[in-house]
Amino acid sequence: MDNIITSLGLMSGTSMDGIDASIIKSDGASHLKIIADDFFVYKPDFKQKLRNYISNIYSLEDIENSIDEYKKLENELTLYHSEISKKILAKHDTQVDLVGFHGQTIIHKPEKKYSVQMGNPNLLSQLIKKEVVFNFRKNDIKNNGQGAPLAPIYHYLLSKIIYPEESCIFLNIGGISNFTYCNEDELIAKDIGPGNVLIDEYLKKTKNIEFDKDGLIASSGTVNIDTINQFIEHDIYNSKNRHSFDRNEFDFNFVKGLIFEDAVATLNYFTALIISNYLNENFSKCSKIILCGGGRKNKKLTDNLKILLKNNIFYIDDFNFDGDFIESQAFAYLAIRSYLKKNISFPNTTKVSKPITGGEIFKNF
Repeated sequence: MDNIITSLGLMSGTSMDGIDASIIKSDGASHLKIIADDFFVYKPDFKQKLRNYISNIYSLEDIENSIDEYKKLENELTLYHSEISKKILAKHDTQVDLVGFHGQTIIHKPEKKYSVQMGNPNLLSQLIKKEVVFNFRKNDIKNNGQGAPLAPIYHYLLSKIIYPEESCIFLNIGGISNFTYCNEDELIAKDIGPGNVLIDEYLKKTKNIEFDKDGLIASSGTVNIDTINQFIEHDIYNSKNRHSFDRNEFDFNFVKGLIFEDAVATLNYFTALIISNYLNENFSKCSKIILCGGGRKNKKLTDNLKILLKNNIFYIDDFNFDGDFIESQAFAYLAIRSYLKKNISFPNTTKVSKPITGGEIFKNF
């Protein structure tokens, strides 16, 4: 490989709707060329099996007690990733040097020194005949980090393209919300709290609806402020004392007494309030917030954020980057940095003891 490496990033997030795939060219530093982005949806039966499995996992012991089911799901998930890898490479008639394989997070407990991403990198390498970078969070947690968030170093690269002379915040709203603050001297990041998870889980469990498209259901309801006031100070939503979250920690039961539309509206506003409270308290002087992740498509959520936040809010798409694929691009970039032994996490992004590199390289062909 020369100084510019071509990398495929594969990301299956906490929404578990499918796999985001991105091909980039980079030197692992300042050069970036995005070649292709694509999304591949999981079949409904697999998606349901995956969700059902994760919803019952609260410890490593739970995985050990269900290891046969785990291995079966892992094999199926890896086959999906190999199929998707072959499709995007054929579709765009390109070859890659590396594959950044995030896998599917099953449980994230950094305080107990583990974060489990389902996926078989040896099998994926064998099937697609490429070197695969996996286990991005392992080294970070081993060195007293939280293993999340990992996209900040990629956000930093984007910030130098979008606002080369100014500070900005990337606000990623996936299942969980996290931010990255970028300026000349600092890179600060952490999870803030729920993103789409409360809204999506409530819709799935009560009406078997996947998500609130454009925030239309939330827009038709009335926010119950009394309910919000009762739970906004709950320990699990106190992001001051937490650096990263597991999606199973969040529970929508506090809105169960409300009518459906009001419950969705309340969860939407509650989510926006947690995000805005943290950013207003800590980064009110940073004038620019850039939204990315699936939650940016929920118009009611972004409207609530625009009302509650004291900053100017932009969409990453406004700068000719597709906001659906920032994380898959990030893992393509992290794969390159891992291959080159460059640092991928830092004390102010994951609380790791010192800046360190991350992903492990697997070759099985």
